[in-house]
Amino acid sequence: MKKFSAITLLILAVFLPLALAFAQGGTPQVTPVQPPRNPGPIQDVGQGLRLLDQILTWIATIFWIAAAVFILYAGFLYLTASGDPEKVQKANHQLIYAVVAIVIGIMAFGLPVLVENFLRGR
Repeated sequence: MKKFSAITLLILAVFLPLALAFAQGGTPQVTPVQPPRNPGPIQDVGQGLRLLDQILTWIATIFWIAAAVFILYAGFLYLTASGDPEKVQKANHQLIYAVVAIVIGIMAFGLPVLVENFLRGR
């Protein structure tokens, strides 16, 4: 029985690595990658400027809404301050935030013109 198991182990030791090597299969075929059929969303400078204009219009709208909310909140703080200097100072800070939001909203409308003039070389 020992002789049989020794022969079996010897046969397995010889043929098992061959079985593993044959199990790997062939080399994979590499197919070339084709470029995408649909081009990117921006084809020229005009489309890029239109996209920038749309993005900045959204930003300006968001900042105008934020400015309105800050002004309303500052007014509420002034009404409820009751002469407390800390609350009045907080209301003043809210008005400053509103002014900053208004300035950024105005700049968002002027920035596309500056970029367009820069890109077109004017």
